[in-house]
Amino acid sequence: MSLAGKFRFYFSFRSPFAGIAFYRLRRSALFKDFAIEMIPVWPENIFGGHMDNPTDNLFKLAYVFADAARQAEEAGLSATYLKAIAENIELPKGVDYSKEKVGMNMPPESWGITHHAFLHAVDQGKGWEFGDAVFAHRFNFDGNGSSDVMDPEVLGVIAQQVGLNVGEIQNAYASGRYDQTQAEMISKSESDGVFGVPFFTFDQGFGRECFWGNDHLPYLHKALTHADAVPSISADDLTAIQPGRN
Repeated sequence: MSLAGKFRFYFSFRSPFAGIAFYRLRRSALFKDFAIEMIPVWPENIFGGHMDNPTDNLFKLAYVFADAARQAEEAGLSATYLKAIAENIELPKGVDYSKEKVGMNMPPESWGITHHAFLHAVDQGKGWEFGDAVFAHRFNFDGNGSSDVMDPEVLGVIAQQVGLNVGEIQNAYASGRYDQTQAEMISKSESDGVFGVPFFTFDQGFGRECFWGNDHLPYLHKALTHADAVPSISADDLTAIQPGRN
């Protein structure tokens, strides 16, 4: 494949917006000639770190799932799961918001389990296929129901689905094989100024250009190609997986 250029794509399987961006990048012909470095990041320590955590802000969280549902529909994905979450987030009454920030208390989330499994899939030449399937299972993008993609059993099902060794996928995190790689990715994200996902960046002669959010993919393409206009990316443009996006 003749590559027109390259950019870094920071994402986490925790984010619905990252899932939609992943889906679009795998299928959009606009990006078929670009080398995309896929970098899964979610620091173990959020507080005091560089990543914003939407669950710390209930106002933002309510918006996130409502907007993610809109963006999923625009990409031709099932938005049923995202809509259900949005409809069930209620802002508490009688709170003095000038004194208190309201968030959602979440249980511990070990995204390393899923991210390391993805890194193994990349090593096996199936990063795009595996990642796409993980997001589909996580957010019910295919209409077949949602599941806990931090569960090794679920990852095993996905591994079978895409033709990967189940045991290797399930053991990727515990093996420690990708600990250093993940630490280097977190450090790289800090150098690139990543504060949320999806986040896209590429190097230019004068420095670095960055874009945040699935909805900024058209602007990313314009910047990469120096086009005169911002392109559109509709569901009709996402019907076929592009060559090389395995």
